[in-house]
Amino acid sequence: MARQRYKIILSDLHLSSGALNEDGTCNLVEEFFYDDQFTEFLEHYCSEPYAKTDVELIFNGDALNHLNTSADEPEADFLSERVTLERTKAIIEGHPKFFDALAAFARKPNRSVVYLMGNHDIGVAWPKVQQLLKERVGSNLRFILDSYEVDRLHIEHGNRFLADNRVDLDNLYLTRGREEPVLKMPWGSFFVIHFINPLKKERPYIGKVYPFKFYLRWALIHDTFFALKTISRLIFYFLKINFSRDPRRNFSLFDTWKILREFSFPYNLDKEAKKLLFSNPDIRLVTFGHTHHASYRLFAPGKEYINTGCWNDLIGLDLSSLGRQLRLTFAEISYDDKGLPRASLKEWKGEHRVMSEIH
Repeated sequence: MARQRYKIILSDLHLSSGALNEDGTCNLVEEFFYDDQFTEFLEHYCSEPYAKTDVELIFNGDALNHLNTSADEPEADFLSERVTLERTKAIIEGHPKFFDALAAFARKPNRSVVYLMGNHDIGVAWPKVQQLLKERVGSNLRFILDSYEVDRLHIEHGNRFLADNRVDLDNLYLTRGREEPVLKMPWGSFFVIHFINPLKKERPYIGKVYPFKFYLRWALIHDTFFALKTISRLIFYFLKINFSRDPRRNFSLFDTWKILREFSFPYNLDKEAKKLLFSNPDIRLVTFGHTHHASYRLFAPGKEYINTGCWNDLIGLDLSSLGRQLRLTFAEISYDDKGLPRASLKEWKGEHRVMSEIH
């Protein structure tokens, strides 16, 4: 009888340098406050009935946040290997319990960890960053920069389908005329660094709100001055980033038009999942992350799609997800007697606790 095996897929944890800055103030760019829940999650998959099975843990992009580790970070959009290494060290130091649990998981027999790159963590493309994480987690950690196809599964972050966060893997580094190479980040990374993060100093919740255009409509009525100021900043930002000569921000007017179209009419990754499923008869399941919204679709028998959502606090403004919510969602893949994958979208509830941090 074949040994039972599982794949556990989660995405969009967005670990930064911890809840507090060095001076004891709140770190406004930190989004992950669930180290205890994550520890319990991994312990669960090391206990019965999983103790004697093979378990592969897959981070499907944006587990780390290399864009900022604090709101006032110098060289915020300068992702050289040196800078990214420093930020990764800060993330590791800011989440000791998380990385202790991950290392303990990776040390156990028949356990492995796969890390796929997203758009917030393109710093894992640097070899020294990968080596640092392997030293902290263990040699069972593997890195994949694009997509992971295995056992009739297609796993990728999903950002390549969207104009604002598409990463050009064939043109990832800027080297000409530079003392040290830097990563060529997508438009959305600059938007987060230079537009969203500064707004968090005035409205700390703003990075949690979605859709952002609904927030602007709400703010025009209930927070009018701030909304008008934000809209004027947004217009100025679009103009500035399009006419900048900085090669790190080389975006055309056509790129801007595509981004504005997606901003007005959000693109549904379900369509891309369906294309992948039906263009390849061997693929039975596609999993994406990136959108932060967990979902399951069955397009046809043996043709499934799961978006693994995120492990962050969100504030929804559309009717389908109105209000503040936290869902620690993930995909669990098991295998039947024929070796075919069986997928389910699950939510980790964790163990009962009297209180927990909420900031």
